[in-house]
Amino acid sequence: MMNKNNPSDYIFEQGPMGAIGEYASLLFRVNRNCPWNRCLFCPVYKNEKFSNRSVEELKHDIDAIRRTHDLIMNVAVRCGLTSELLYEIIGRKPQVYGSIDNQPLHEQQMARSCLSRTANWIFHGARRVFLQDADALAMKASDLVETLDYLKSSFPTIDTITCYARSKSCARRSVEELTALKNAGLSWCFIGVESGSDAVLDYMKKGVTQKVHIEAGNKLGLAGIDVAAFVMPGLAGCKQLPAKAHIADTVFVLNEMRPQEIRVRSLTVLQQAPLYQRWKSGEFIAPTEDSLVEEMRDLLEGIKVKCTIETLQMTNPVISLQGPIGVKRKSALKQLDAYRALTPNQRARFSLQHYCEGEYVRYVEECGYLNEGLERLIDEAYAGIEADAPDAPDLVEKALFALKSTCIP
Repeated sequence: MMNKNNPSDYIFEQGPMGAIGEYASLLFRVNRNCPWNRCLFCPVYKNEKFSNRSVEELKHDIDAIRRTHDLIMNVAVRCGLTSELLYEIIGRKPQVYGSIDNQPLHEQQMARSCLSRTANWIFHGARRVFLQDADALAMKASDLVETLDYLKSSFPTIDTITCYARSKSCARRSVEELTALKNAGLSWCFIGVESGSDAVLDYMKKGVTQKVHIEAGNKLGLAGIDVAAFVMPGLAGCKQLPAKAHIADTVFVLNEMRPQEIRVRSLTVLQQAPLYQRWKSGEFIAPTEDSLVEEMRDLLEGIKVKCTIETLQMTNPVISLQGPIGVKRKSALKQLDAYRALTPNQRARFSLQHYCEGEYVRYVEECGYLNEGLERLIDEAYAGIEADAPDAPDLVEKALFALKSTCIP
């Protein structure tokens, strides 16, 4: 029986991550972690066991969201959707959220987190939902349909439901199953294509092939579900894997899949990822900023499908854009070509300023990763640039690799 003063009745489970651009979405966890979890470049969910959540659990969470939503709206009738709203609610329900003046208990802190996330969702119209974790379509299709039906009946304002999904999970679904998910409200699948090269996919232990990527995109298209394909310049590394083939094959896959959006996420060899140890041993040679620019250029030139292109993640070199590729391509290529026309030291200066004088260093510092060693590398890179030293490009590459390997903003 529901107790209006029990924190657990206002708590819904939340996973560790959502997708960039989903700040207006309610994060709703349909399963835990990743069913594959072997990709060398990915540090997320490692050593965590995958599990699907039951429909009963998910309906319990939806009910908790509904209670929290109704509580917010009832208080908002009297005091409005203002910045003081959450303090007002906490003050009215200290048994659920703890006292404003004291440290809340663990359950009360969790309830506060759910309160904050639900309020943010309401402030943005309660329209979008993002299904966590790494592969929502690993869930049994009929169970996911039942869950989405219950979610949408509980919140008629929802008009967009998005999720991460592995190509293999999409490809093994029938078009009929995917169409049922579309009819239940699933609007977008965000697929980590990363590469269209079977050699690169195999090396990175992606667990999928070029053929499966294309099959997944085509099936989702037939079902009417929009696709955002994530691709990763630099994933073939430098020298030891065929970088040109990586981009050419990726372009081929994208043109065959025909996604509505392409999201570019240049490779970062994160310290927490298995790939870092291969880099450390010398087996994997990380891409340089110059090689990433070349791959970005080949990617932009090769895409023929009408879609949106998005390069907003800070790991990407030179350009940051979002919009129709037909509109953005010319100016983006112009920026990349302007970079390529610079001298090596000029390119190094540009790259150092691009990352270190923007939000990247600030974010790394906020996360607690800006240490003396990293600061020293950045200072040495700046000193090399100012002296116009012959080794300045190498100093910059070393500093930027160390910076990027800490975390991704």
